[in-house]
Amino acid sequence: MLSTPRLLFRQFTPADLDQLYREIYSHPEVARVMSPTGTISLQQTASLLARRLQHWQRHGFGAWALIHKQDQQLIGHCGLHYLADTPDVELTYTLNPAYWRQGLATEAGRAVLQWGFETLGLAQIVAVTGPSNIASQRVMQKLGMKYEKTMQYNGTAALYYTISCLEFDPNETPVEHSG
Repeated sequence: MLSTPRLLFRQFTPADLDQLYREIYSHPEVARVMSPTGTISLQQTASLLARRLQHWQRHGFGAWALIHKQDQQLIGHCGLHYLADTPDVELTYTLNPAYWRQGLATEAGRAVLQWGFETLGLAQIVAVTGPSNIASQRVMQKLGMKYEKTMQYNGTAALYYTISCLEFDPNETPVEHSG
């Protein structure tokens, strides 16, 4: 388990499906950046959740459910997974728009990068986002990630950022480890 000053990280469960869909993934601003069609259905959310659970079982790491400590609400996800059809490990994060512009994605991302480098022993972590997702690009830059290239991802152009364990500065935000 991970935690930061404002966030708890826990494993997803099938019981998270309704809230994940209703409060986060179905939000138009979230769906616009997560899906090439700009919408995400309950069935697509169920498929994403199942893949996240399977990734943990298969690889021993994956995306966590993010819980906001102050109000104990599921507010999104953050974690690591294999980037489709590559050996690259990708940092992934999505938050409920009600929690945007508070530094929470950066706080969560830094904790996950630290965990990936220190616990998993990864040499490099990547992240991808659409060219129009300026907020996500800013998060990646705040984490010390550097733009490397533009690539095709899920049939659309995506900006590909990287950071190595040697470039990562874990002292930016304290991370509390437990369990």
